[in-house]
Amino acid sequence: MNKTVLVTGASGFIGSHLVKRCLNDGYRVKALVRKGNACIEPLRASGVEVVMGDVRDAGAVDLAVSGCDLVLHAAALTSDWGPMQDFIDINVGGTRNICESSLRHGVARLVHVSSFECFDHHELESVDEQTPYATDKTPYGDTKIAGTNEVWAAIKRGLSASIIYPVWVYGPGDRTLFPILADSIRKRLLFFWSRNTPINMVYIDNLTDLVMLVATRPEADGEAFLAGDGEAISLEEFYRRIAVAIGAPVPSLYLPYGLVIGMAGVMEAVFRLFRSKKRPLLTRQAVEVLATRASVDASKARKMLGWQSLVPQDEGIRRTLDWLVTVDPSLWKMK
Repeated sequence: MNKTVLVTGASGFIGSHLVKRCLNDGYRVKALVRKGNACIEPLRASGVEVVMGDVRDAGAVDLAVSGCDLVLHAAALTSDWGPMQDFIDINVGGTRNICESSLRHGVARLVHVSSFECFDHHELESVDEQTPYATDKTPYGDTKIAGTNEVWAAIKRGLSASIIYPVWVYGPGDRTLFPILADSIRKRLLFFWSRNTPINMVYIDNLTDLVMLVATRPEADGEAFLAGDGEAISLEEFYRRIAVAIGAPVPSLYLPYGLVIGMAGVMEAVFRLFRSKKRPLLTRQAVEVLATRASVDASKARKMLGWQSLVPQDEGIRRTLDWLVTVDPSLWKMK
């Protein structure tokens, strides 16, 4: 295969898996990576062409996009805490830079990894691709909406692009979901503020399958797709499985949602007052995400592209927990 693909966010969980998948599929792979990142030498050793830079640097982005047939844009600031300007610069400005360079160099397809956080999954019963975006005054969700709107604007200008909205992405190597929850369960800091809340997840291998379908199928041009494995699991059962795997007590305390969201708001205000870079124990985004009501309708990708979740949820959870217990617990909260 003579095609060249650029992967942004190659040092992250999703991006690193996309790099491996593209190499396995025979693509020439480029990666835009910030100077000093520990992943640079391993990437080069695997045959990846590394371009030093950051999505905030339009010149570096243009150099990285030049000569590429496909661009898989997975770079993002995904935290629920941090300076708003960082979220704007990376999630909005960085995506704008990717779109502009993709237009300039005639990229055959840009795939933008957006987020389920674009939607009001806390209040709605069901979410599909026709559900309107809903800002919620949280840095991550609001800037992912704004960044995704940059892609829609570029599509109107002639860019061949597609958008994917993943739900919680998990698997061995995840630093966002399983390890952070396990750390809170181990320290007996985790409790509930909603009963029988469904958690929507997609296993990393299933997501990379979808990204590659979207990147290569003509009918995906100009389309958006939700990415979820579609197997319901309650938060209670999810926490139970993690607790059993790490040998910790199963969380059982329930507190009212109104109390918890209020506590999160106060914690955020105090941490901002003291300009703390450390994340509060609770944030409004975390509270809302773990009190979702919505089921995820990902049938569009299955019907249009024939996408399948080849790794069932039960197997995906087992693989991830098998990996998690091999990691030093002191590293679980390191993102």
